[in-house]
Amino acid sequence: MLNLRNHRALLSAVGAFVVAGAGGGIAWSQAERTSEPADVLLDAVEHSESTMRDYIDEISGRFDEIEATSDTGQQEDLATALMTDVPDLAEEARDGVLTAKEDVRAVTLTEGSELDQARDAYVAHIDAWITEYEQAMVAPAGVVEIEPSVNRTFDKAVAAFERTELDADQEERVAQLLTD
Repeated sequence: MLNLRNHRALLSAVGAFVVAGAGGGIAWSQAERTSEPADVLLDAVEHSESTMRDYIDEISGRFDEIEATSDTGQQEDLATALMTDVPDLAEEARDGVLTAKEDVRAVTLTEGSELDQARDAYVAHIDAWITEYEQAMVAPAGVVEIEPSVNRTFDKAVAAFERTELDADQEERVAQLLTD
């Protein structure tokens, strides 16, 4: 049988190292989970923008497919299928954007700060998209043209984020997220 009494000092040193390492790991993982409010906000914006882009890409791709088809009958079938699918696509996108809106609104920010104002401008953009989706759910043919309010609110959100004081990484994220 192994005599652990003679190895007590070694075991204590190894134990201290393991505990210190685990503690450091816990501290590191805590630091990773505790993001700046701007980062949390940008995560929610990213979710929203991704949902919006997926919707646009799906609709655009389907229109491209219709235009690429030379057979008139097949074009009509594809167009009919698209108009049939638009309400479900719009509802799915609306639900994703509503979730992102909740995430955006949940970020704790200083009332009236530049970042709070940017969030408000972005929420207005989300609301414009929600209206767009709800209209597409009722009148799928309207998907052909996006309401001007979507682009207007987007421009206001971009301008509001550009006025905020963000670190370089956050500024880069904003530039990547909020491009036309």
